[in-house]
Amino acid sequence: MHGGAGVIFDASGLSRVLGSARDIAHEVQRLAAERGVDVRVAVAGTSTSAWVLAMHSRSPVTVVEPGHEAVALAAYPVEVLLTVRDLAPLSAEVRRQRVARGRNFRAAPSPMRQDNTGYTKAHVQVLTTLSRWGIRTLGELAVLPRAELRARFGDLGARMHAVALGQDREPMVPGDQPRKFLERLALDWPIEGLEPLSFVLARLCESLSKQLEQADRGAVSITTRLALVSKRGYERTLHLPAPMRDPRVLRTLILLDLESHPIEQGKGQRAEGRGEGKGEREEGAQIESAGVDAVELEVDVSPGRIVQGALFVRTLPAPETLATLIARLGALMGEAKIGSPEIRDTNDERDITQQRFEVRETSNEVRGASPVVRGADGGSAVRVRSVPALRRLRHPKAIRMASFEITAKAGPWRSSGRWWRRDGAAWDRDTWDMQLKNGTLVRVSRNRLTNNWELEGTYD
Repeated sequence: MHGGAGVIFDASGLSRVLGSARDIAHEVQRLAAERGVDVRVAVAGTSTSAWVLAMHSRSPVTVVEPGHEAVALAAYPVEVLLTVRDLAPLSAEVRRQRVARGRNFRAAPSPMRQDNTGYTKAHVQVLTTLSRWGIRTLGELAVLPRAELRARFGDLGARMHAVALGQDREPMVPGDQPRKFLERLALDWPIEGLEPLSFVLARLCESLSKQLEQADRGAVSITTRLALVSKRGYERTLHLPAPMRDPRVLRTLILLDLESHPIEQGKGQRAEGRGEGKGEREEGAQIESAGVDAVELEVDVSPGRIVQGALFVRTLPAPETLATLIARLGALMGEAKIGSPEIRDTNDERDITQQRFEVRETSNEVRGASPVVRGADGGSAVRVRSVPALRRLRHPKAIRMASFEITAKAGPWRSSGRWWRRDGAAWDRDTWDMQLKNGTLVRVSRNRLTNNWELEGTYD
């Protein structure tokens, strides 16, 4: 890839599939047109000549037989050298030269200065000199001796001469492509049910785990694709809470996800998310048969985890163990009932939502310990009492105030809102903090719309 301007690729292996070089060029142009991209394609024996022809040829498809690159480039003006991709690094190698003149030294102008066109002064100086010599085309430049150009312009002049002949500076090195961690197994006989499928998944997960371990990567999401006997596909993507590569944990999570979403009940819509189904591509299509012909696993990866425990902090459960537990609870209770409560950004303290459950890192301080404040002399220590935490009930409990013996109270604090809505979401209540006779601290409120009392929670 060379920015957004062009792409160079090796097409030598396509001749056995697509045919001649011209057939390959037309096929590339057709595929680009199907995707709405207007391209010019050039096929040549060297990447340099292909680049120049694709950038400056008026024809949408240009094909040059190997060995005829210099002839194909001969008519182009020398100004096309400014667009060759590997000339800029050569101009950066030119350094300031000092010429002795008596006891004084004169610094030549630096060719490193760039203008807004992207090329350096070294390019302009070479082209200006070639113009003074009467060199107008690449063909006229190609007949000059390369040794003389190197002596006059350095490596930049020698490379320009090589471009005029359509020669490459170095072999083509393909760009790095992201490695795919994918395993697929085609079955000789269809299988039905999760029990036989678990043996196939175990084999695939073992292979993926070895690949992840060698690459020092962990799986952050895993996609399961099943090819059914009905010629339909069933696809599920499971997002993991942390990078992991334990094959047994991966197999267990996949099985629990498939158990929660049986193949017979798979819908056709394509959806993404944590454990959300990707069934057949057609909307609303049902999968008639659960027989599986092939199984494919593909994982998205991230660098492996480096975990260092603390001496005075309680050890958190391993992400693999936690993910397995959440998956089992989701299969038993339903995914909609698994998560962590979170207060919404509203004035109503009872308005909460449910987020994905994650274990967050804690500080090095022991949780629940009271802070210690030293005196001015640094000697005596005073232990400050921590603020009690309110353990709020998920659904407030209706109570009768006559059944409580109250020794102290604070309040009321009035809050109201959503009075403009007619869907029952409005609230208007007074809240108190009270201490009962047995020492329990509670928070109660009175609904001013219904005049009913409710217990909101207790203090630790």
